Amino acid sequence: MEEGQPLYKPAERFKIQLKKEYHRNADIFFEELAEKAQTDKNANSLHVKAYDKAKAELEEARKKLGKVKAGKGWTIAGIIISFVVALILVIVGIINLKNGMWWMFLLAAAMVGLGIFFIHLLRHGVKRALLAAQEEVAKKEAAAKSALDTCYADMATLNSLLDDTMPGQVMEKTTPLIDLDPVFSPERYAYMRDRFGMTEDKEDPGTSTLGVISGHIQGNPFILQHVFRSEIQDKTYTGSLTITWTTTHTDSKGNVHTETHSETLYAEVVHPAPAYWDETRLIFGSEVAPHLHFHRNPSGISGKDEKDTRKFIDKKIKEIDKYEEKIVKKGGTFTKLGNDEFEALFGAFDRDNEVEFRLMFTALAQRNLTELIKDPEPYGDDFIMVKDGKLTSIASVHSQHFDYNVSADHFRHYDFKAAKERFVNYCDSFIQGLYFDLAPIMSIPLYQLHKPTDYIYNGDYVSNMTSFEQEAMINKMDEKLFLPDGADPSLYPLMKVASAKKVGEADEVLVSSRSYHTTPMVDYVSKMGGDGRMHQVPVHWTQYDEVNCTRNVGLVDSKKTRPQFNHASLEPLQKYLEKNFHFERGLLSFYLGNKDHLQQSDANAIRDFFKD
Repeated sequence: MEEGQPLYKPAERFKIQLKKEYHRNADIFFEELAEKAQTDKNANSLHVKAYDKAKAELEEARKKLGKVKAGKGWTIAGIIISFVVALILVIVGIINLKNGMWWMFLLAAAMVGLGIFFIHLLRHGVKRALLAAQEEVAKKEAAAKSALDTCYADMATLNSLLDDTMPGQVMEKTTPLIDLDPVFSPERYAYMRDRFGMTEDKEDPGTSTLGVISGHIQGNPFILQHVFRSEIQDKTYTGSLTITWTTTHTDSKGNVHTETHSETLYAEVVHPAPAYWDETRLIFGSEVAPHLHFHRNPSGISGKDEKDTRKFIDKKIKEIDKYEEKIVKKGGTFTKLGNDEFEALFGAFDRDNEVEFRLMFTALAQRNLTELIKDPEPYGDDFIMVKDGKLTSIASVHSQHFDYNVSADHFRHYDFKAAKERFVNYCDSFIQGLYFDLAPIMSIPLYQLHKPTDYIYNGDYVSNMTSFEQEAMINKMDEKLFLPDGADPSLYPLMKVASAKKVGEADEVLVSSRSYHTTPMVDYVSKMGGDGRMHQVPVHWTQYDEVNCTRNVGLVDSKKTRPQFNHASLEPLQKYLEKNFHFERGLLSFYLGNKDHLQQSDANAIRDFFKD
């Protein structure tokens, strides 16, 4: 595909061409990497078979050891039972000696003999068998480890070449129109901020970025942002109390009867508690229809057949007609399009600029989006679309359940075939998910055809990295480092960039971390029981008291690949990395602590360390 070639029918193009090309190019990419690494695939295949055989033999040896251990247990049980029965027989024989039950002593002697036999079996036969089985397991474990080490040796060079950005590289190679960035740079953010009005999440204390991917389509920028959210909400706690009471009554014959009754009383209380969730959304900047605003939700037709879809559309059009009539009477500007199917399925009834709406949604755009919404494959109509002037955001169901920021470690394996399958499968999922988040955007040809005017970045960003990337890197570090004193360790702290400053080519970031100290509490709620009395129903709940702390973290964009970083001598950075660090996509974060600060001399050393 030629660079910058528009995808006028993105959903259709994916189905008939791009899906296969993406898959094939992921396969080729991995094969070329293996060729560069000079991986002997045939030898690895033989070594993997040898490891599988050694692993199976180890499993068999462990089963045999388990049977021997079970036999040992039964033997010990036999010893205990033999002597216990012998003791019982002796006691019974003594008690009944006058009754001529002397033969009990003969049985007791036989049981003692059986116990002695089990002891001999345990000390000699079972012990030897156990030692032999343990030695066999140790031997098989060593053989399996040796075979596995050989497999890893086959893959060592290839594993060292794996990088975090490879799935994105496969996507760019197949569709150059979708240009992905190595990192979300200050320049890209400043462009989205100054030209399209995007803002950072730093002012929102309830969000923290977990991951971000940025890029552009024909110069129109976008980011896919994965955020962690937390806020205090009312939570309902329930409790119960079971009561019993008795009643008496006299029947017609004068007999008094007592009856026991039982009832479970339920109560609930409401207290504030933190709620946590994460979400992923794509934000796209474009100067197309800059004064238009609207919101659309999934239509709900996914899974419906053609007949039910038609019924849905007919019903929706009647509702739209009434809505249009109502809006016009109020002096509004809503005017229904001539395409009833698109109007019913796409929605966007709160649009506020009919001229720009029609400019965007040409006949081709309407057809593309209608097909995208109606087609159940691969995801159906699962996206929310919001246009807010120059920014358009997409939030899809499928992207809420996928991790777009896995490490290269995910692809490392001892088996070439399994590693390749894992890589290609992830690329398929990564590309398909991102592509169909972009599909509603690309379905509108004007978004692809309109190129924004030139933008000159003036370099006024306060740090070398965006707060998006800073928070994403911090969230990949050990969260225990950022846990406030007294915080419940089972709760994930929400970490925000409080401030950041440049220290040479590195950043020192002050991280504000928020969590909660938890205290078990009980409320007693009065409830009337069936016995006519008030009862206090206990309701257990948790009191959450906010606790905070701040920590310092250093960050730097090394512009190195993971292979380059893995092969570098980290000694110049050891004073920082020994505490805790994380590396991905060329970015390095390292823990400074509560009081330590990044010194200029160390920042210079880091800069020199990462120079080519």
